[in-house]
Amino acid sequence: MKKFLLFDVAVLLVLLITSMTLSGATAQKKHMGIQVYSVKGFESDVPGSLKALADDGYVVLEIANYDAATGLVAGYKPAEFADLVKKNGMEVLSSHARAKFDVNDEAGTLAAWGKLFDDHKIMGCKYVVLPMNMWAGTMEGLKAECDLMNKIGDEANKRGIKFGYHNHNLEFATLAGTDQTYEDLLITNTDPDKVFFEMDVYWITIGGQDPVVYLKKYPTRFKALHIKDEYVIGASGKIDYKAIFNQFYKNGYNDWFVELEDKMTPEQRVQSMKMMEAMKSIQAKGGSMKDLMAEMSKNQPAGDKGAPQPAFGASKDPKVVAENLKTSLEGIKESADYLLKSDFVK
Repeated sequence: MKKFLLFDVAVLLVLLITSMTLSGATAQKKHMGIQVYSVKGFESDVPGSLKALADDGYVVLEIANYDAATGLVAGYKPAEFADLVKKNGMEVLSSHARAKFDVNDEAGTLAAWGKLFDDHKIMGCKYVVLPMNMWAGTMEGLKAECDLMNKIGDEANKRGIKFGYHNHNLEFATLAGTDQTYEDLLITNTDPDKVFFEMDVYWITIGGQDPVVYLKKYPTRFKALHIKDEYVIGASGKIDYKAIFNQFYKNGYNDWFVELEDKMTPEQRVQSMKMMEAMKSIQAKGGSMKDLMAEMSKNQPAGDKGAPQPAFGASKDPKVVAENLKTSLEGIKESADYLLKSDFVK
């Protein structure tokens, strides 16, 4: 009788484990990240947007909503925002944020970034990333900026945060008088212990480079990726995500974030690309952030009724905001579905 009882218990355990596995109770979630910039109109419905992202399968966020002037994130105090994210089963892993960056005022720059890092430490951020900059047009000026990056990175390290830089296409312009791109010079003139790089796989491609080649060239410098396409991830067929993910994982890293721009018509996309090329041209000449903003203002792609696309000048019309939010969340879900079914994504 005892043998039969043991056999019955063993069978029940097998059935229980099988049932749990089939129901997804023991399924391991993929390490899916989303850049919140992708959610157009996010601040109009923060709780609803976070729930939608969690339902799609995203587990980590990279925010783009920190206001250095107020210290608020999408209108919330850092701790409150982090709690709201946690309630939805996600965490704030990274942030695109900007503070003063002035080689002629090192003390003021470091103080500003110190306050920013303090706020991000409250949220438990692993990374803080400078999303864009216009770099000096001389080797001397660029090296001074790299030195300032190192010092900002040192401030981040003191708080247990990693400081990084995110590329667009303009970093693949060549510095005048050299045969090197700004991206290569930024990487080789910053301290690996103080500055990392976040590769945007779409913009590096638009910049005329191969993401996999750069991942192989600098295997320890790119600690995070932006997974991006013309719009929905994988829809254009122009980017080899499998090769990118495989090399990134081989390098020993696994933090990445989906990022979507606005949904554009073909005509708007052409205009947007012209703007990005103009920005790259400004960088090649060693322009300034003022030059960059002027170019963006002059060339921003217009919507159907002549209004700026949201990423270039957000509408305040509640109906437009609601429609943009709905459209972007649909694209974000389609992107999640593509990545969740891709066997090359862990």
